[in-house]
Amino acid sequence: MTQFYFHAALGAIGRSLAARRRMEAGEFPPTQELAEDVGLAESHVSRQLRLAYLAPEVLKRLTCGRETSAVSLYDLCFLAGKAWGEHVEQVVGS
Repeated sequence: MTQFYFHAALGAIGRSLAARRRMEAGEFPPTQELAEDVGLAESHVSRQLRLAYLAPEVLKRLTCGRETSAVSLYDLCFLAGKAWGEHVEQVVGS
């Protein structure tokens, strides 16, 4: 992952975690309202929200350890739907 792309991925992960906290706090229930609030398409917001559900180990390694990944941001969004055991293996190869 290039340095620029890595920073974009970190930003997307941070936004997804913040949005998840806002949704869990009951600030706005549906994804549609979140999308309207941030001015993005609902499908984009829904896909990016999946980043907040990556395995905790992956989130920690990507955000705190600054460990790069060969997996694209798009792929990370869909990886979140798989079992956590697959996340670390596919993201950092451990």
